[in-house]
Amino acid sequence: MIRAGEHIHVIGIAGSGAAGAAILLQRAGAQVDGCDADGPSPYTPPLEAVGIRWQVGHDPAHLSGVDRVAITPALRAMPHHAELDAAEAAGIPVVTWQALLGELMEAPGRIGVGVTGTHGKSTTTALLGHLLAVAGLDPTVEVGAFIPAWGASVRPGDGPPFVVEADEFGDNFLNYHPAATIVTNVEMDHPDYFADVSAVMDSFERFVRGMGTDSDLGRLLLVAADDPGARELVARLDDWDGRIVRYGPAGEVAASDVMLTPEGTAFTLFARRFESLLAGPHNVLNATAALALARELGADLDRLAEGLATFAGAGRRMELIADTPRVTIYDDYGHHPTEVRATIAAARQRVGTKRRLWAVFEPHMYSRTTLLLEAFSTAFTDADEVVIADIFASRDTPEAMAATSAEALADAIERATGTPAISTGDVDVTTDYLAEHLADGDAVLVMGAGKSYRIARGLAERLAGEAES
Repeated sequence: MIRAGEHIHVIGIAGSGAAGAAILLQRAGAQVDGCDADGPSPYTPPLEAVGIRWQVGHDPAHLSGVDRVAITPALRAMPHHAELDAAEAAGIPVVTWQALLGELMEAPGRIGVGVTGTHGKSTTTALLGHLLAVAGLDPTVEVGAFIPAWGASVRPGDGPPFVVEADEFGDNFLNYHPAATIVTNVEMDHPDYFADVSAVMDSFERFVRGMGTDSDLGRLLLVAADDPGARELVARLDDWDGRIVRYGPAGEVAASDVMLTPEGTAFTLFARRFESLLAGPHNVLNATAALALARELGADLDRLAEGLATFAGAGRRMELIADTPRVTIYDDYGHHPTEVRATIAAARQRVGTKRRLWAVFEPHMYSRTTLLLEAFSTAFTDADEVVIADIFASRDTPEAMAATSAEALADAIERATGTPAISTGDVDVTTDYLAEHLADGDAVLVMGAGKSYRIARGLAERLAGEAES
């Protein structure tokens, strides 16, 4: 467990999860500092605001007086990392930040809550945290995204609920043992780690079987009723001793009388009407899960209705970047075909059918694009124009990078659906292309998990410049 005054050095501290964990570790009494190969990120100002010192670059000198080193798991794949090698040579314990977050979750008086699934984790985690806060339960929440209302990716709290976004990549979520868990869906993803969908299912099953328990709540699993992967997960758990609640269509807890408008969404649940600023049927499911679990934790329905109506969303989850008389721009983290399809549908709900909707996509990883090319080819049908930026390689090998291209994806989209699609080049060239081709009244949805945010923000800056000139 975390010891008061323990000196923890975080390598890779500028990432969303690592930065959030650092803030929570400091609040638990640890002395925290860190470093990162990259410069400032959206997650470093919150570190500075609470007095956590961090540096750009890695150096064994950072390890002076350190009791433990926390790393982002991706560092394990980097050969000859000088600072990490020095820590191990000096006998300094090295753990992932997820392992330390798991220690915080298990502190006395906490009720561990996990939100996992291939898609929807960040929004559902942030929404659940917001609901619990409005209901007066003062939760601690960690999300893999910047939450504007919190000014960080975490919300430190003193109440019992300790809510984490539990990421399956690298089996990272096996560090957590929550008493209550939401599983939004289960699909094949991360082909650079999981060999096939069976390996994904095995990982989720291990996570659920490793859940903890709470004296009042017991062991509770909320799982999407209409998701094939989630249904298979439940079938694997026939001997599990926890309580399973299915939510969504065909589930024990389901929204009804759903209304989708440009302003948001309304539905009936638990015999009362709820309103949400979020768009898309997928967010009705996310809200249903969050409301159901918040109710299980003792939240009042009237406070939950207030909370849902005031939740503005998570950063880069169909985030409104610019809304000018000429063009509307949204930015989203979606990088899987299921996410792309759902996000475009939500954007269409926002802007209606009469406006031209551009779907701008930076594929994330060649390996994912190759594996899911067929699904990607039909995911853009609700858009009027599709623009494909260069693929963001991330952890890809040279072999994976030779297997496909942005041009191949654009061609597959046009052949499968007839939707106009073009590959444009890197994010800067793509920004230039859009600026030259947008017309008054157009709406732009930018999606991707790499550098695509630069497209949305670059366009917004150009629009602002035009307005000033």
